[in-house]
Order: sequence, then C-alpha cells, then structure tokens
Amino acid sequence: MSKKPKRDSAEDEERLKAEYPGLYVDFLAGRIPSLPRAMQMAGLTGERTRLQKLKNSWKKATDDDRRAFLSWLAETDGALVAAPAGMGPGAQAAMPPSPPPPIATGRYLLPATVERIKAIMIRRGLRPADVMAEMGFLAEDRSLTLALARNSSLRLSVIVELEKWLAVNAE
Repeated sequence: MSKKPKRDSAEDEERLKAEYPGLYVDFLAGRIPSLPRAMQMAGLTGERTRLQKLKNSWKKATDDDRRAFLSWLAETDGALVAAPAGMGPGAQAAMPPSPPPPIATGRYLLPATVERIKAIMIRRGLRPADVMAEMGFLAEDRSLTLALARNSSLRLSVIVELEKWLAVNAE
C-alpha cells in the first residue's frame, strides 16, 4: 500500500484564500500565527482531539502505567465508572462530566456553531439583529451578521453571550 501524498502548503494557502478570504487576510496580517492554524479555524483540516490523543497514549502505556493512571483518576474525581475490560477486578476510574463543545476558536465561530445559530434563527424566525438584541447588544451591531455570512471575527463578549444564548435556545 502506498503512502498518502503530502499536501503542499501553497495549495492550502490558495484554498484558504479562495474559500475564506477573511481568515486569509488575518493570516497575512499575522493575527493568525500559522497556516495550519488558519486551516483549522476555517474547518478545512482537523486537529486531533484530546480523546484521540488519550486513546493513542493509552495504547502505548504499560499495564502498570494504566493502573497508576486509573488510581490517580479515582483519587481526583468522585464519580465512579467501571474500568475498561482487562484491567482486573475492582479497578474503577472517575470520569468528570464532559464540558459543552466549544462554539468558537479564538474569535471565530466554528462552522458547526454557524449552522446551529442559523437553524435556531430559521426555527424562531429571527434575524441576526434580533439575536444581538436578545443577547443585550445593540440591534444595529452587524458583527453577528458578518460572522455568519463571511466568517468574520467577533468580540469575546459577544461569543460569551452567544454561548449562553445557544444554551437557552438549544433544540
């Protein structure tokens, strides 16, 4: 089986320029530190999740390391769950509740968040100005409109309020 061909950064840069000109301008201006980071923010490439990293580390760990980790986990958290198969009788680990998924990367909304916002707006018959007003901002503030249409950046205060608004308006 042959190796997957390595992608060229010039190809990535052209794609970013064509599909996400706002992010491309931020990348050129230095507000986004690297091309791979800009590609991740645009949703064009994925970043390994913490779960993927944990699974990879778990596979590489020795049985002693796994037992020590499970003991540490049980000591640090109160909620008990059954240990994975093969870890021996009585081994238990604590699992904290998972946090809600992030809605933005930095000051840019994630593509999934944009879709959630648009679905809620359609369901409730709202415009971006109405959403801004519900969150306590001026209805004339067009930052949400631009973020939804052109993937423009948002103020952090808007992102915080938008996170609350999404929780209240969850389907």
